Amino acid sequence: MKKWITNNTSLKIVSIAFAIMLWLIVVNIDNPAIRREFTNVQVELTHEDAITDKEKVCSVIDNSNVITIVVRGPRNVVESLSASDFRATADLRELTDFEFVPIEIVPLRYKDKLSSVESKTKNVKVSIEELAVKQFAIRTSVIGTPADGYAVGKRTLSQNIVKINGPESIMSTINRVVAEVNVSDMSSDINTPVSLTVYDGNDKAVDTSRLKMSVDSVNVSVEMLQTKEVNIRATTSGTPAEGCHVVGQVAVAPETAVIAAREQELSKINEIRIPGSVISVEGVSESFEQIIDISEYVDDTITIISDTEVLATVTIEKLEKKEVYYPVTNVEVQGLKENYKYVYANFDPLKLEIWGTKEQLDTLDNGQITITVDFSEVEDTGNYNIPVKLQLPAGYIVFDEYKVAVHIYEGTLDYTEIANPAQEDADNGNTQEE
Repeated sequence: MKKWITNNTSLKIVSIAFAIMLWLIVVNIDNPAIRREFTNVQVELTHEDAITDKEKVCSVIDNSNVITIVVRGPRNVVESLSASDFRATADLRELTDFEFVPIEIVPLRYKDKLSSVESKTKNVKVSIEELAVKQFAIRTSVIGTPADGYAVGKRTLSQNIVKINGPESIMSTINRVVAEVNVSDMSSDINTPVSLTVYDGNDKAVDTSRLKMSVDSVNVSVEMLQTKEVNIRATTSGTPAEGCHVVGQVAVAPETAVIAAREQELSKINEIRIPGSVISVEGVSESFEQIIDISEYVDDTITIISDTEVLATVTIEKLEKKEVYYPVTNVEVQGLKENYKYVYANFDPLKLEIWGTKEQLDTLDNGQITITVDFSEVEDTGNYNIPVKLQLPAGYIVFDEYKVAVHIYEGTLDYTEIANPAQEDADNGNTQEE
């Protein structure tokens, strides 16, 4: 028996092999080898300076830097792993002429227990372009509607310029960089950090993932001002062509403007006045229109939030002239001092030149005219040429000034003291005659 046991080598080998196979079967039944996939693993590009040193920029194409890893190994090991337990890299120093970079995967745990680790994607596909660098002024933009009675005033930035570099193909599309502030229902000043948005020429946001910006946000301060609606007024300067006149007031459209300011400044302004020097009618014989920017006629503390341009319309009519003879005896006297008397130096009627439309002039008579002379400035007796005041119905115009020659006396009239008005200097006006 002893001899059989010690000398049966074949049996021994078979027994050992059977034992090993039995152990493997038991082990695999309890902890079998499995295959598992880890998706959305990000590949890290390394040694980018190999590209940037050549003043070029590398961009990943077709999202090829997001890969799926296939892992094989014991179940208890594989099931304890996650995507973060693997580091996937692509060394840009190994970039080929075909712009493919091999992917290398390194397990961060259980490296010696895994039978295989591989990526379904073998290479990262990249594009190499010229590097472009540009500076852009940062603009501000507001979104939303402030609280009732408020408007957006001055906007200031903590930084006005941003430097951007990236692939030329993207950089060439950039049109503007904007800091957008939400002012919805706001009634007090705003001071807040705001992310920058890059827009192309079609007003679409640019994907900045391939760009490097010197700053990606700025601090924006926004004044919130109270609002008020005020009237717009306009006058003219100069004299129209002979026989013409400006009809009524200058018409402006729109007639009002909405302004915004701090409360103390807003209370100081009730209208926007366009000065007469802006609208000249000198020598003009026809109606005309003129576009005016009213922002020039408010001070720096006022912001016009409605349209700043208005249309001013000046209506000019061509008139006809009619000569009317008005008896001096019909002139009404005012302001004659007590104990003073007066007598006209002559009784020739006043020859008036009155302008108006033909229809108006056809119906005009002396009964519609009132002329008064005021003696309140006369301090002493003597001869005077005193301007008269004419009152006419609306629409009639008198361009000239008319005077009456009178003799002021006290007591008994001495006819020898009455001056001949034909010899008087009309420019003496209300001065006493020598």
